[in-house]
Amino acid sequence: MHANFHSEEGTVNGTKQITFSKWKPKKVVITNDSVTANLEFKFNDSESYGTLKPTETISMYISVRDIYLRGSSIDYRVWGIG
Repeated sequence: MHANFHSEEGTVNGTKQITFSKWKPKKVVITNDSVTANLEFKFNDSESYGTLKPTETISMYISVRDIYLRGSSIDYRVWGIG
C-alpha cells in the first residue's frame, strides 16, 4: 500500500505541465481519454514526446516530479502513486 496519491484530470489544449510538488511518486499512470486523437507525454523538458493513442493507458514505475502533456483539446487522467 502506498502512502501518497495524487490524481488529476482535465483537457489539455497545447502543452500542460503537471508537477508533484511535495513528493515524487514511485508509479505513474497516464490515460488518454480521447477516442480520436493522440496524447503526447514526457517526463523531462529535454526529452522527446512519447505518444498515447486514443483510449490508451500507460502505467510505469518511475520516480519523476514533472509530467509534460501535449495535445489539442484532449481529455486525460494522470495518477501519481507512492
